Amino acid sequence: MTVRPLKVFLNSDPSKMASAAAVTSAAGAVACGVCCVLPFAIPAVTAAGLGGVIAWFAGSLKPATYLSLALVSVAWVSVGAQSYTMRRSPSRSTMTAMAVATSILLLAFVWPRIEPVLISLVDRRP
Repeated sequence: MTVRPLKVFLNSDPSKMASAAAVTSAAGAVACGVCCVLPFAIPAVTAAGLGGVIAWFAGSLKPATYLSLALVSVAWVSVGAQSYTMRRSPSRSTMTAMAVATSILLLAFVWPRIEPVLISLVDRRP
């Protein structure tokens, strides 16, 4: 491979010079886009996607609550059946976990009623 001197390159065909300048400009634009635009674009895209996920979860509150009711009920029946079969009372950690699960389930059922009150308390404007 031979290296041509700069003087020969400058005396080249103008179309080659234009295409070399276009390639250089395009490479610079891509480099600037990766470096400068992505840090601004990625958070916006992430926030938009997260908003869609939150909206989906908000729409599925009622079915998820009823599914949770079924799961917590089955868990209570399982704990009761195991303690009856073993003739022992459930451990403290099991009862604590079941109490927390039941409390969260009750909160999920009353949440549609208390949410507007909480939002109005937080959204007080001066």
